[in-house]
This record gives sequence, C-alpha cells and structure tokens, in this order.
Amino acid sequence: MRRSRVPWCITLSVESALGSKSSVSVLRIRRLRNVISLLRQRLVMTAGSDDTRPVTLVSGTLGAGKTTLVNRILQNQAGYDVAVLVNDMGEINVDAELVAGSTDEDVIDLTNGCICCRLRDDLTDEVVRLADERAFDCLLVEASGVSEPFPIAKTFLEEDEVTDRYRLDTMVSVLDAYGFWKEFDPETTRPDGRHPGGRELANVLVDQVEFCDVLLLNKCDLVPDDAIDEVEAVARELQPRASLYRTTYADVSPETVLDTGLFDFDAVRRSAGWKRQLAGEHEDSHDRADGEGDHGVSSFCYESTRPFHPERFNTWIDEWPSGVYRAKGFFLLPTRSETVMGLNRAGPSVTAGPIGEWRADDEPATRLVFIGTDVDEAAIREQLADCLLTDEEMADADAFSDPFPTA
Repeated sequence: MRRSRVPWCITLSVESALGSKSSVSVLRIRRLRNVISLLRQRLVMTAGSDDTRPVTLVSGTLGAGKTTLVNRILQNQAGYDVAVLVNDMGEINVDAELVAGSTDEDVIDLTNGCICCRLRDDLTDEVVRLADERAFDCLLVEASGVSEPFPIAKTFLEEDEVTDRYRLDTMVSVLDAYGFWKEFDPETTRPDGRHPGGRELANVLVDQVEFCDVLLLNKCDLVPDDAIDEVEAVARELQPRASLYRTTYADVSPETVLDTGLFDFDAVRRSAGWKRQLAGEHEDSHDRADGEGDHGVSSFCYESTRPFHPERFNTWIDEWPSGVYRAKGFFLLPTRSETVMGLNRAGPSVTAGPIGEWRADDEPATRLVFIGTDVDEAAIREQLADCLLTDEEMADADAFSDPFPTA
C-alpha cells in the first residue's frame, strides 16, 4: 500500500576506491555464493511477501545525473512513500546535502568507508533499523560514482536480516551520454581516463552499463543526434536486456525505476553482451525484429584451442585494432598451460593476465568476444590466427619468453 509519509534519507560516505581483485583461491567459493544468492532471491520473489520492500539501486559515474534523478523522484513520488540512501565519496556528502535540502528530510550520515566493505555492516544495520522503525513503500539507493553496482546489490541478496525486509527490485544505471561518447571516441582528445576510484573511467562505465535492468542515457541534449544514435547502439550491444530511455536532466516518471519487478539475478548476471556471446546466445544485430539500424555496431567471438605465441599476442594487444571498444574473455598461453589468462578491454583501458586455474573438467580454449563500431572482423580473425603457435612452435612450446604479468 502506498503512503504519503515524508521520505527519509540515509547517507553513507566512501573514501577509497572499490573493485579490488579477489584471489584465485576464492573463485569457486564465490561461484557457490552466487548460486546461494540466486536461490535466496528467487525464494523472496516467489514468496511475494508484502512485508518486503522493493529496493532500487541507482549507479552511475560522477556527474552522470544520479542525484538529479533521485530529487526528481522525491519531488514527484507518484503516490509512493520513498526512503533514500545516498552513498557519496569523501568526508562531506555533498549529494546527501542536495537531496536533503530539496526534501527537508532527516539525514543519517555514515562516514569513513564504503558500503561494500568497511561500511557494509553499518549499511545492513541502518536499512534494517529503517525498515523496523519507519513506514515506507520503496528504498531508493544512490550509489557513489566510484561504486560497482554488484557488490552493493549483494547486501540485499545475501544478508538474512536484509532479505527478510527487502527485495532487490530494480538496478538503474544513469549513463552520461556525452561523457560516454567522448570516452569511447578515438578521435577525441581527452584526459588519461582515470577515474577517482583509481580505475579507468571506461571500465567503470562499462561495468555500470552491463549490470542493470534500466539504463538512462542522460544528457542527450549535449550529444549530436547521429552520435546519440551510436551511443544507444553501443549501450544496447553491451546490455541487450535493459530497458533503455533517452533523458535530459534524468526526466523519467517514478514508475520507470520504482517497484518495476524487473530484477532477476541470473538474467542480469548473464545478460551482458560479451557473456551472451560466450554462451552462444548472441542475436545477430541485422536480424533483430525491431528493425532498428545498428549504426555499425557489431560483435563476434573468436575461439581456438591452440595457444597464442606470448610475444606475438602481446604485440597485437599493444597495436589494438581500431573500432573495438569492448573485449573480454580468456586465452591460452603455452608457457602457462594450467592458467586461465584473462583479457579485459573497455575503451582505452586494457588488462591481460592470470585470473584463475583451469578445472579438471574444463576444456581449455581461447574464447574472446569483441564489440565495436565498423569492426573489420575478418582482419581481426586473420591477425589473431597469425598470433597462434605454428606446428613447429608447438613442438617447443615451453621455450618462449612470456611478457604477461604473473599476478
């Protein structure tokens, strides 16, 4: 039942970046936790209890328009009573002041930490307390601009005290269309692309696009019409499942992001464009029923059971093909036959190195997905084939220099 109570706002601050790498030894444990999270989420959704409140998590880079969206919703709640949690960076929560200033809300400020690590227990305590003490319909969480959405979402999937009171309902990503266009435009001169959290801006952008149910292309008024069409095509290739809206000043109705019932852990986790490609589920853009043009955006998967020559493949990465702005997957090296080598490229940022060990029941193979604009697939396949070991080299596979990092 919707109420007309004044919404509350909880604020949490972060000082440090998110997204540190986990050790290989916990990969299998994480897979098990993901399964447990999925089962718990499905049980909550199946139960459909009126005692659990829907949670909307809003993510986006600094300046994308998250706070603008939150303020719009609070000023026009469409009959919902909305509680708000604002997670900002630094000791002074400017976003929280903007939200509280526009709604006359009480503000609870938790500082010196991030909600997916140092403040995770505090986050759990506060949302539990809020649910027990206040009557409201929806919880709206505005994540920090350095936050990855998945670790925050896990709080609402794994903590029993939280899942008894809340259900994760909608993952919203607010994308600065102008910033995205500039970041992925090779013709544009820009800063080094570093993000305040210490990660490349392109990586943060892609993470937030790939893990969402609703994607708002914001600041569309700053991007030429032909360019915004291309930005949308790129976003749809990265995240085919999400509901996508073009916005200016994050102007959407509350029903677009509140109590939508769109969140499905398994679907979101597997729906990113590169994962669909690896699973063989990709729908060719030319065959889409909606008939929309793809603006030259395409993707393909390269596979091989033969290892790459370490130095030739490393040189190929350094000479990266034009038009490819996203690549991810696994590759084989003869010098590390038991190691899963990972490749991850987002815009100008690229990482390549070990990410785990092949399991006994695995069939080791190179599987790389490439997404880009006006990509010459045939040329890339030929170049990668040239990086593979020849028959003669296969006979002496351990003799090569390996320039890739060891950890």
